[in-house]
Amino acid sequence: MRYLFAFLMLITSIALADEDDERLLDAAREGNVAVLETLTAKGANLNAVNARGYTPFIMAAYYGHTEVLAWLLKHGAEPCAEDQQGSNVYMGVAYRGYEGTAKWLLENTGCNINHTNHAGQTALMMASLFGREAIVQLYLQHGADADLVDRQGNTAASLAQGQGLTHIVRQLRFVMQ
Repeated sequence: MRYLFAFLMLITSIALADEDDERLLDAAREGNVAVLETLTAKGANLNAVNARGYTPFIMAAYYGHTEVLAWLLKHGAEPCAEDQQGSNVYMGVAYRGYEGTAKWLLENTGCNINHTNHAGQTALMMASLFGREAIVQLYLQHGADADLVDRQGNTAASLAQGQGLTHIVRQLRFVMQ
């Protein structure tokens, strides 16, 4: 009976930890530092991962919450984590178009700007594909390689060309010369 009670207590504590981790991810997505502080004081994991591999840091970046990113980084969150697709925070902000957040990440994280996800795509490719001209420029200024090719044979310029984003193509070709 004593072992059964210990087992039930263990299961309950795991369930509570998972619930707190989910609330932590929600707080990062919502930009709520106060909730992050409360949950981490209770022992929530700053590097918790949801079913898609998103951490609180990835969630905060994806939603452009730079203040949350700064708080998470200060308290030990891993800034260069990858989701299940192998994508990192630079890719998420490129997709969403948060120029200020992209700039903050580049200046504060030290993550590899030329990191490739499982499809061989880079953050520069994402920014180019979605026409994020200012982010393309930021990434290039921080060493993004416009010559990299994904697993489908695409470069940042060819992805932009496929979307009819000639201004991005010109920007990339100027760098490639």
